[in-house]
Amino acid sequence: MYMNKLEEELTEYHTRLIEMKIRVAEVRDDMKEEYLSQVENLENIRNLFAVKYEKLKESRGDVWEDLKLATKEAWSELEFY
Repeated sequence: MYMNKLEEELTEYHTRLIEMKIRVAEVRDDMKEEYLSQVENLENIRNLFAVKYEKLKESRGDVWEDLKLATKEAWSELEFY
């Protein structure tokens, strides 16, 4: 159940990033570089989360609990943005 929730959230976040990229066209030219930089930063954070999520799917026992905590921390970082 926990893993399904994480996968749904990751998919939703990916969709939001795509929407942000589309909105770049609507941003003034002098703001585009900053906006793209922020989107790139969010993509990097999302990619780190995805790596931790994949490790979590493959782990068992105590390692699973450690990775679960790391995954929660990575997700909270994404939610901050």
